[in-house]
Amino acid sequence: MDLQLTQKVVLVTGGTKGIGFAAATTFAEEGVQLIITASTEQSLQLAVSKIEASTGVTADAYCCDVTSDADVANLADTLITKYGRIDVLVNNAAGKVPVGDFLNIDSQAWLEGWNQKLQCYVRMVQAIFPVMQKRGGGRIVNVVGTAARNPKASYMAVGMSNAALINFNKSLAERGAKDNILVVGVSPSGVRTERWERLTQGRADGEGKTKQQLQAEIDAALPLGRMANPEEIGDVICFLASPRASYISGSIVTVDGNSTDGVFN
Repeated sequence: MDLQLTQKVVLVTGGTKGIGFAAATTFAEEGVQLIITASTEQSLQLAVSKIEASTGVTADAYCCDVTSDADVANLADTLITKYGRIDVLVNNAAGKVPVGDFLNIDSQAWLEGWNQKLQCYVRMVQAIFPVMQKRGGGRIVNVVGTAARNPKASYMAVGMSNAALINFNKSLAERGAKDNILVVGVSPSGVRTERWERLTQGRADGEGKTKQQLQAEIDAALPLGRMANPEEIGDVICFLASPRASYISGSIVTVDGNSTDGVFN
């Protein structure tokens, strides 16, 4: 299927690892003008070299702290000057949100958590949305974890942030409709990213198991017998950002292998 993305200008935040890198690679394979951001120059250069080696496409790469108003504004100004437009924004980059017993999380940690997750997406959209308006439309894809619809006491701040992003996604779709700006969320459950592998190793060490043993236990409890690979999420992101998904807006597309409960997950 031709996704009709050739020469579209696509911005993927957090595009150097995990889901962001997988999506960026798929976009590159579709022949887009690819832009990725991350917080460190080293990770950007490594990602660019990998993308070029596998696809023959060189991504434009920019350091950007998505928790900073100034950084995001500067990025938007730079991209407008260079490209004149942004056709697709994939909101994927976010920082850390506090976990643990909510009674032990102080007010400052809560507020910082919102800035690290929720406000990052809002900030980036506020910078890019007017660019899309002037060009007569665009696509925004927000990556939102399934914790939004699967509350856990120990994961409360993360779930609350993601739930807010679902509301943001739907509201933004309404706001963007008259300007032909389509907005969709992609909601993955467990994905075997580099971060997951690191966390699993630490947990396995604490439980006196090998990482392979622990991963086998986790996989056995899932309906499909395994977690998702980043590429499976990246492919969905790429399709939803394309003209072939021209009547999907406001929706949250859950990609979880049927691992979460409820008919609306």
